[in-house]
Amino acid sequence: MPASAVPDLSIKMNVMTKDNRIHEVLVIGECAFAQDTDSVLRKLKYEIAGHPEVLMVIMIVIDEHQPYRSSGRMSEAWQMLRKETSTLSHSSFNSLQGAAMQSLDQPVVVAGHTWCHLGSVRFHVWVRGDEPINIDVDSELLARGTLFPNQDMGAVDTMIEKGMVVMRDHLEDVCQKVAPGSDISALRDSSITFRPEWKLLLRELIRAVDYTAYDRYRSWCHSSP
Repeated sequence: MPASAVPDLSIKMNVMTKDNRIHEVLVIGECAFAQDTDSVLRKLKYEIAGHPEVLMVIMIVIDEHQPYRSSGRMSEAWQMLRKETSTLSHSSFNSLQGAAMQSLDQPVVVAGHTWCHLGSVRFHVWVRGDEPINIDVDSELLARGTLFPNQDMGAVDTMIEKGMVVMRDHLEDVCQKVAPGSDISALRDSSITFRPEWKLLLRELIRAVDYTAYDRYRSWCHSSP
């Protein structure tokens, strides 16, 4: 994988003046779902190597209770769903669940097959110090937290806020570089407060599980019989 690998999320800064041209990546984010965490860590290392100036790195790891496997031939799902002349609509597929999904604890089970069942959502956050971020080393600039099944995000909240403060301070330095003597008091005196809406993210994850289950059903329908 080249050092120019594209992250899932990035916050960039581009400054162009007569005397300065600054292009920096300030934040990198990666989300791993149903994939090997080691491969995501390798990707992050390449991204950091390509942008050692990065100030904050966020990795989200989403695991299922069990690795997903499509329904086998002659299973209950195969016998019930393959007889359909066309792929069920999303609403028709969901109607076969019975009660609509209300929480992430609830698996999406249709025709006796589990199409998606979330197991955990974990966060890792690194913030840059004097040296480039090294994700192989645990330090006071690394925080871990769990959003699901048991929410424990205090350390992550604190570290993300710290990363935002580091970004503000870096922007001050850039402003002084490109416009020496300019008034940056408003930026310097600005208060940084991180107020995450984790409940909103959990609601969106319920939607994501629902759509993932249906997408897997459609892919299964379109695969060879």
